Amino acid sequence: MTTKIVSAWMLTILLAAGCTDREAEARRVKEEADAKARAEAARKEMDVLPKAFKSQPFFKLNEPEKKPDTATAVKKSSP
Repeated sequence: MTTKIVSAWMLTILLAAGCTDREAEARRVKEEADAKARAEAARKEMDVLPKAFKSQPFFKLNEPEKKPDTATAVKKSSP
């Protein structure tokens, strides 16, 4: 009787061990590496985008252009 119980337990354990997914850990590691690579590529692209597409300076103050003084220009040209 005990041999039947022990053999039933052994078969149950072997069945449980045989049905587990042994490649799940390797798949998970590979997926994590792929996700990190995609995140790094996206970060690099986001760093490049502001340099490629510059926006207009909407909030820059419109300052009038300074005109050169005519008195200083005449003094420099006369010697």
